[in-house]
Amino acid sequence: MVSYLTFGDGPDLILGHGMAQNKNLWLENGWVEELSKIRRVHLFDFAGHGEKAILNNNNFEVTDMAENIDEISKDIKCENFDYIGFSMGARAGFQAAIKNKKLNKLISLGMHPGGPKLEEKRFIKRSKAMKKLGEKTGDEKYLIYSKIFEKALLWKGAIDSINWDKDKHLIIMGEKDDNYKLTRSLIYDIDVQILYTLKGINHKNTFEEPKHSLNVIINFLQDRS
Repeated sequence: MVSYLTFGDGPDLILGHGMAQNKNLWLENGWVEELSKIRRVHLFDFAGHGEKAILNNNNFEVTDMAENIDEISKDIKCENFDYIGFSMGARAGFQAAIKNKKLNKLISLGMHPGGPKLEEKRFIKRSKAMKKLGEKTGDEKYLIYSKIFEKALLWKGAIDSINWDKDKHLIIMGEKDDNYKLTRSLIYDIDVQILYTLKGINHKNTFEEPKHSLNVIINFLQDRS
């Protein structure tokens, strides 16, 4: 069973962290304090992360991570839920949105719905770097991250698989994020209204400084249109 924590009351909201993170960072960076005022918030660790990270676990594909989300939605016995994912966690959220009929509103922080093949060279480079670091230091977590980068390339993306709706989908991206230009080009063919740009913000700070987007997120979650 996926390890998760629950805070607050209200409609269910699941939060999925990014690569090399864990569920507790949602607490440490101030997301839970605000979001738990309007939602019953659930934090969890993806496969390969947190206290139960195991190298011989082969469930590191994006589809496997989407199943982590499904597992929680079943365990909390909700009729439906909203989801916020950062980076890797957002990619898993896009995949969950394809098949999980309980998923209502989806918010992506710092990630586009395109397949990693669009950035294949960067993913391969990072996978090799993580593997080299893991072998050098003996730290298993880097070998896990290497596998996750490698397995991500098997995902085809969700651009053509989701029924995009500006009332159901929101992509928040810093204009200084390395993914920003690619994201804009992809979203242009979907619906530009689902992209919210954070001026002067990079990928890392999209997550570490929630003050830049919390009001937009809360308004989006509470909008009943």
